[in-house]
Amino acid sequence: MSHSSDSQGRPFSEAYATLGSLHALSTVWNASPPMERLGARLVFERVDRVRAVLDPVQGYHRGGIGTDAVNGAVLAGLFDLVIGTVGWLSRPDARSATVSLSMLFLRPTRGDLVVAEARLLRSGMNLMFAAAEISGEDGTVTARCDGTVALARGKTTGDDFSERMRGREVKR
Repeated sequence: MSHSSDSQGRPFSEAYATLGSLHALSTVWNASPPMERLGARLVFERVDRVRAVLDPVQGYHRGGIGTDAVNGAVLAGLFDLVIGTVGWLSRPDARSATVSLSMLFLRPTRGDLVVAEARLLRSGMNLMFAAAEISGEDGTVTARCDGTVALARGKTTGDDFSERMRGREVKR
């Protein structure tokens, strides 16, 4: 996948059609407890890509094949994050959940920086399909993933975090 910020494709949805709207979303999302625990952050450089950055890689992220490589469970979590986020951004009015990830680990992911980037392949009424890649510090692609996200209309939990993600002000 290109990491160039010069070319902009079609936005995931009208609700998040600008980098400004995506940056505002990432501010809320990156401050959430799950993101803080993972140690990753969402970074938007294009309106048609979801990028998660793990920087720096911590000791607890390592352990793949008894080396300093990033553990496959961490890479799987990054794939779930970026592919699930593509699904959510494609239909922010719907509930969404990752239902399938097909991962291919090409080589160990090493270094202190890991980047996962996903793009929308196609979206229907109930399912969304995305592809993602992970690269290590040197920029070499180390893993690939195809994923499916289920989409469903209906009520969300309505908790403060969900409301802020949807751009709604939380009344205290």
